[in-house]
Amino acid sequence: MNVYLEIFGYLGTLLIILSMMMTSVTKLRIINICGSVISAVYAAISVAYPIVVLNLVLIGVNLFKLLRAKFSSAKREKKDECVGESAVKINEGSSI
Repeated sequence: MNVYLEIFGYLGTLLIILSMMMTSVTKLRIINICGSVISAVYAAISVAYPIVVLNLVLIGVNLFKLLRAKFSSAKREKKDECVGESAVKINEGSSI
């Protein structure tokens, strides 16, 4: 096996391990996706198809979770804006 290919495979493994040490879930998922892509490519070149499948599933799960978090936070921000506007209208209408 090519030494550079082995180093490439170890890089993917290192990134996956490093991702588990992140305190931010977003950073964890992004670094894990990078490591999984590298590991999937390494496994495909090495003809280790079960490992390719595993890494593709990990990539899919991490992407799904990232996108869901992004859209749910955008929804929450929009809801907060609407609630804030309602509170301003209520305060403008009240006389103390």
